[in-house]
This record gives sequence, C-alpha cells and structure tokens, in this order.
Amino acid sequence: MCQGICVMNKHLEKAERYLQKGKLENALEELLLARKDEPKNESVVQSIADIYQRLNKLEECRQCYGFLFDIVSEKGEASRAADYIRKMQRLGAVEPRRLLRCAQLTESISPSDAEEFYRQVLQTPGSQDPQTALQCYVALARFQPNSLENHLRSASLALKLGKKAIAIASYQRIGELRAEVGRFDEAVEAMEEALRLSSNEFVYRISLAAICAKAGRSSRVIELLSDVTIESNNLDALRLLADANFKEKNLSKAEPIYWKLLDTSPNAIKPIIEMAIYCLQQNRTPEAISLLRKIEEYFAKSGREGDLRSVAEKISTIEFNSIPVLEHLTRLFDRFQMDTPLGEALHRLFPLYFESNQFDRAVELLERLIQLDQYDPGTSRKLDQLNGKIDPGQWKDLASRMGRTATTSDMLTADSAASDDPGKEPTTSIKPNESGSLTDLMLQAEIFLQYNLADKAKERLERIAKLFPGEEEANPSLRELYEKAGIRPLSTSPAASSTAQASSGHQGDIRAFLTRVSDISRNLSRQGNVKNVLSTAVNEIGKHWLASRCVIGLGAPGRSPSMVLEFISSEIPPSDPAQMGKLVMGLQQILSTHGSTLVADNLKSIPKLAPLAGTLSALQVKSLVALPLRDSDQQIGILILEQCEDRIWKSGELAGLEALSEQIVLSVSNVRLRNLMKALAVTDEESGMLHRDSYIPCLLAEAERMQSQKNSLTCVIIDFSPQANTSSAPLPDSYVKEITSSVVTHLRQNDIAIKYGPFSLAMLLPGTLTKDASAVVDKLRKLTASRVKPLPAISAAVAEAVKSEKMEAADVVTELINRLEFGLELARRDGKNQTSVLNPPHTSS
Repeated sequence: MCQGICVMNKHLEKAERYLQKGKLENALEELLLARKDEPKNESVVQSIADIYQRLNKLEECRQCYGFLFDIVSEKGEASRAADYIRKMQRLGAVEPRRLLRCAQLTESISPSDAEEFYRQVLQTPGSQDPQTALQCYVALARFQPNSLENHLRSASLALKLGKKAIAIASYQRIGELRAEVGRFDEAVEAMEEALRLSSNEFVYRISLAAICAKAGRSSRVIELLSDVTIESNNLDALRLLADANFKEKNLSKAEPIYWKLLDTSPNAIKPIIEMAIYCLQQNRTPEAISLLRKIEEYFAKSGREGDLRSVAEKISTIEFNSIPVLEHLTRLFDRFQMDTPLGEALHRLFPLYFESNQFDRAVELLERLIQLDQYDPGTSRKLDQLNGKIDPGQWKDLASRMGRTATTSDMLTADSAASDDPGKEPTTSIKPNESGSLTDLMLQAEIFLQYNLADKAKERLERIAKLFPGEEEANPSLRELYEKAGIRPLSTSPAASSTAQASSGHQGDIRAFLTRVSDISRNLSRQGNVKNVLSTAVNEIGKHWLASRCVIGLGAPGRSPSMVLEFISSEIPPSDPAQMGKLVMGLQQILSTHGSTLVADNLKSIPKLAPLAGTLSALQVKSLVALPLRDSDQQIGILILEQCEDRIWKSGELAGLEALSEQIVLSVSNVRLRNLMKALAVTDEESGMLHRDSYIPCLLAEAERMQSQKNSLTCVIIDFSPQANTSSAPLPDSYVKEITSSVVTHLRQNDIAIKYGPFSLAMLLPGTLTKDASAVVDKLRKLTASRVKPLPAISAAVAEAVKSEKMEAADVVTELINRLEFGLELARRDGKNQTSVLNPPHTSS
C-alpha cells in the first residue's frame, strides 16, 4: 500500500509541475493516473474537476462534482453537499434525485435553502415521478403550513399512491385553512373526506363536528357525536354536542351536558343563562323558573354574587306576563336592592293579580311599591284601582301611608257604597296631607341631592311646586332646596288661568332665551354619541321651554324614524310609541311641503293638522311647535314641542328653538364624523392611540368644527425622546407604555390622542385655551412622575389654532402644525421639562 501511495504522490508532483508550466493536458493525464490508485480521494477529484473546467470540458467537470456530492451526502455533510449542487447547477441541469437528497440534508440547517431545492425538484421538466413529487409537496407543506395549494397537491398525490395517512393529514389541514377564512362549506367537504379515509375514527369525527358547528350544521354535529354520552370524559365532544342540541332547541338534552361541563369550565354557565332567557322569551315558564333557580343556587355556592346580579340586570330588560316568573324576578331584584327593575316588575305584576281577582296579593304588592316610592303616580293609580275591591279600612291605611287623606264624610260615603253595592267602585275625594306630604317630599329631595341624584331630586321638587305653589316664599328651607337643585319654581297665582299663562312671563325676554341657547349648545357639543346629543337636547329644551313634551326624531320624510327620544314633564303621561311614531312621520311630511317652522297655538286653526287630529287627541296635545332639522338642503329629522294646554308661542321662544335646531344638526354631524374618523383610523396596538396618519385628518375635522361653532382648539405635542433627555441611553419600552397610558386615561371624552412619533404624542383639545392646555401638560408630568422611575425629561409645545373666518380650515391647520414644530424645537433647546406656549398670531376676522 505504501508503494501505491508513493506512485500516486509522484503523479501528483508531476501534475503540479505541469500546471506551473501551463501544460493542462499533461497535468490532467497525471491526475487521472493518480485517481486510478485512489479513486475516492476528494482532493484529487476536485483538482481534476478544476482542470476540466479550465479546459472547458463542462460535462466531465459536472460528473466530478456529482461524484463529490455523492461522497459528502453519504457522510451527511449538508453545507458541502449544497455547495457541490450549486456548482453542478452552474454547469447544467441536476438530477432530481440529487436535488431531493440535498433538500433533505439541508432541512435542519437552512430551511429556506431546503425549500428552494424542493421547488427545483418540482420544476425539473418530466424528471420527477409521483412518489418524488409527493415527498416534495409534503415537505413544502411543512415549511408553509398555511399554503392551501401545497396541501391540496399533497392530498391528491397521496390518494393516487394509496398513502392514506398523508391524505388524511392533508385534508384535515385543508379543512382548517378554509375554516379560518370563513369558507365553512368547503371546509366541511375536506373534513368529510378525511373522516371517510380514516374509517370514521373518533378524533376526526370531533374535528369535523367542530367545523360543522361553525358552519351552522347542528344536526350533522348531533349525528357525528351520537355515541357520545354524558359520562364521556372528552370535554370538547360534550361541548360541541351541548351547543348543537341548544341550537336545535333540544334543551332537555343540552342542559345536563352543560351542568357537567360546569364542573371544569365556569364559562359553561353562559349558555345555561341563555337557555333560561330563551325559555322566558318563549313563555316556557316551568323550564325558565327551574333554570333560574339552578343558576341562583350555583352562583350562591360559588360565591359569585356579582355575576348573579349581572344575570338579574340582563333579565330585567325583558318583558314578561307570567305571574310565577315575575314573582321569582321580584325576589331576585329585591335581593340585590335593584329598585328600578324591582319597581318595573311589581308594576307589571299588579294588573295580573288584579285581573285574576287576587286582591290580597295586590295589596301586598302595593305595600312594597309604597316602600319603594310612595309618591310615584303609578302607585297612586293602583291605589285608586283597589278602591271598593278591598276593606275600606285597609284602603284608608294605604292612602295615609302615601300622604293622602280622606274626609270623614267621604270615607262614610265610600263605606256605604261598598256595603250597598259591592260591584260599584266608591268615589273618594283625596287631598294632599299638607303637613306630612310636604315634609316627606322635602326630606327625600334633600337626600337625593346629598347623594348626587339630581334627576330624582328635581322630580320631587317639581312635585312640591305643583302641590304647594308659592310655598317657597314662606318656607326658607324649601327655597334653599330649590336653589341647590337649580330650579326656579313656577309661582302660580290664584288669578292665573293656566301654567302656560304663568310661564309666558318668564319667556318674554329674548336675551334670556339666547343665554339658554348658548348654554344648551355648549352642552350638546360635549356629547360623544348621537343618542346622548338627542337626549341632552330633548331634556334641556323641554325643561327650559316648560313644554309638556319635547320630541326629537331622526329620519327622512316618508320613512319610519331611525331614532326617537322624548322628554315628559311631571304629571304628563308618556306617549304611546305607535302614536308618537305617527305624529313624527305626519309632521315631517307636513314640514317637507310647508318648508318652514310649523307653529300651532290652537290646533283647530291649522287645517294642515286635520289628518293628525286623532293622534293629537290621543296624546292630549292642544298646542305645538314643529321645526325641521336640516343638513344642507336635506331634512334629516324633526324637533317637536307639545303642550297639553292652550299656549301662545312667543317670538323669543321660536328664535331660540330655531337656533337650537341648527346646533342639534351640527352636533349630530360632528359626532358622526368624529366617530367615523376614530373607526377608520388605525390605532397603535400598544397604546391604543391613533397612528400618525390620522394627525392631519383629525386636525382638519376639528378645525372645521371649531369654525362652525366659533369655539377654540388647542393642540399639544409632548416629546420624551432621547434628544430631550440628558442621558444618551434609549428609553425602555416600559417607559413609553406608562407615559402613553397616563395620557390616554386622563383625557376627556372629546379629546383625541395621537401617536406622533416613537417617543412623542399629540393631543387635540377642543374647547380648550392655551393656559388650560399648559395646565394639562403640568398635570400629565406629575402623573407620569408617580408612575415612571426615573422620570425622563418631557418637553412640550402648546399652540392654539387661529380663529379667523377668512382662513380656510386647511390653512389654519398648516399654520398650527408649523407653529407646533417650531415650539417643540424651542422647548428642546431651552432645557429639561420645558413647555413652549405659542399664542396664535393676530388676524383680522
């Protein structure tokens, strides 16, 4: 062997000398002789390949590289194998088997290279067999698990080659991918194929059932899981089966499964609650009560009283006419001291007791209503219904508890009537108990004011004003209560013929109405959604204009209104929804042809209102004003003020209403625009703020709103970037999150926060002056200091937009942006924690 090595070395030495002299053919001859002595010597083969390449003998060179590839691939040297494959590719086409082997070797060290080699195998024309193609597609599916095409080709080839396991896995993944994009019908088809190939294996049945559930095929889910019993430990199968039975309204089958799931999954209580609500809505009273009791027991055992209260609140929005259900709900509402739902349930339960002649229970219910609110008009009407139906002494006791007394002669008359004619209801004259009633009402109003329940306090004080007109003049305590609540009572003199005549004196001064318009307009501009705008408008207008009712409806003429809100003064019954809808649509139709405000001091004098006579009579309306709500030339709604007594509408009142109708339209449009901007703008995932792309559109929208409402607009930029800090170290992400969180959580509802840069924020503050905005910046610095340690330097620029009717909104925004950028540079230059305030330049309006 030593002699062979010596001979090979001699050939190599000769080849080296020939190469130095440039005699490539002679060198090649010596190297080929050396290779005969040691055929697998890689360095010899590499040298031969190099000389072949220099002699332009490409095919012989490629064969040498192929030989070297086979050697290193057997050793598992992936990187060298890939190098030889690339060298071979520069010389010509490479065999698919070698590309496939190289792809398999490089999967672990370079998946991207392996993926490329697999694709090259598939692209080799006519060289790959189905088995090789299947291997490639299966591998590509591993690299790209979300590629539907690779899985489809894998499934097709696997079916042809009889590779069931691969075909099942491919169809399973195809179903999952199609389900992810909402193509549930196609997903079901793929899963059905996987189930067929698997010979109905249970795991694939569950997968198919899950997709069928998403596709809304509940009956198929029940069929697939028909052999699953409640004793099964497969929670996924049980959940799917329970949901499917619930959707198919098989409640008796779904309920026990949900209760079993509840042992391991607390969220299983949600569908049980939905089942109870469904039974309530379908008047399946026994099932509903049974479920409600079980739910109550479950929450009581698990100590989740808060969740039970949430269930009670959800149920309180549903109307029922079943005595057992209402009795159960009243007990539940009473347990959580939910006075409003309790009162509504009791009011619904009373007529059911009354119609079924259960007067003893009706009395018990009325006693509970008196405990809740003895001055509720509905409670008083129920007492009148019981007159003659119960013992007179018991009736008198209830009346006295409500602050009502009956004269002796009246009570004797009532007793006589009850004894002589049991079927006839006695008439008893009831008067306010002036000593007890006034004191009780004042005490209640004082308590409501103390606990910031302003609406209830005003309701009590308005009742006092009606029952005891002028009492505040002789009662300092009552006068003080009126002042605290901000109410000016109507002092009705004996000579006054009606409340409308008394109120006309307060409405005579047009300046007072203009002041009210200004206050109400500012209040409207603060609202964050359309419903709040309309609710504020009807309540403020109805209260200040002393109307019996104030109604605002949104919608085009000739169509049902999309939203209707109503203000009702005390002692005026609520409008019937159907009648109110007819009135809104009818008046809108009249206004669309009339073209202006409709004023009717006396309804009989307006022939145009004749078609609505029945509706107006049902609502007891005697006088009204209707104003169109117009956006440009399009009527978008209507504002109606109704008076249930004669009233002459003054010019000052009408001027104020016309101004407010325009403000309502402006506020609705601005709210919709602002909400649209927020909905369309993409928010930053970390902070929840709007992206920088929203900066200029939001500024333009707010500038237009500022000009239309003649209000102020201030913009602030806060910068805490490394340039603003003495330290050159970058700020941690936690700092940025804490600072942005401090800003977002302390802004008003109408303020807008924008992620201005990686370390800077912009705030748009409508209705704010520069001095107030500076105070906001100082407050945010203090808040940040309490949450971020150590506190980075925070520079800020504050600028108020120019108020000029001659400037376009775009020009206002451009000038404001330039001023803010200049101010931020000043703040950074002046030093740590500086605020640069730049007032708007003087411009002529």
